[in-house]
Amino acid sequence: MNIVTSTTRSFRVDTELSKILDEESERMGVSVNALVNMILKRYSEFTRFLSKIDLVVVNRELLKSLFDSYPDEDIYDLGVAAGEIIPRDTILFWKKTLNFETVLEYIEKIICRYGFLGTYDETNQNNKRIIVIRHRLGKKGSQFLHGYLKSTLKNTLNLDSSFERTESSVKLEIDL
Repeated sequence: MNIVTSTTRSFRVDTELSKILDEESERMGVSVNALVNMILKRYSEFTRFLSKIDLVVVNRELLKSLFDSYPDEDIYDLGVAAGEIIPRDTILFWKKTLNFETVLEYIEKIICRYGFLGTYDETNQNNKRIIVIRHRLGKKGSQFLHGYLKSTLKNTLNLDSSFERTESSVKLEIDL
């Protein structure tokens, strides 16, 4: 069980910013305190590293159209090639260590939660870690993610894994 401790901080914020925080917290159904904690967590886990790990924000439709411009037989290979270098360098810079947990955290947080490429879900069943990423990148997005994730696991942890994919999801199973 993780026990979360907290510290009291006091900040002064612009009146306009305070109004936005109030409106957004009400829209989300959370307190302003919870909203500010979410914002600060995102900053501490992701945003502060953006320029250092060379990430840029791209419109989903632009990314999907780039995938669609590749022939079917090349999009998986594009994912494999990207997965050979990008994850290892990013994880080492971000977490300073490369292990099973930091690789899965990269997939969950950098690719899904903060990178907005998909929704991450995982479970353990029959001595396997099963991860499903649901996305809105189409069939070629699934092909790319399949190659990228397979290559990521092979090139960071020397793990082979089995994959299933649909037009809007990629499922991978890793033997534990």
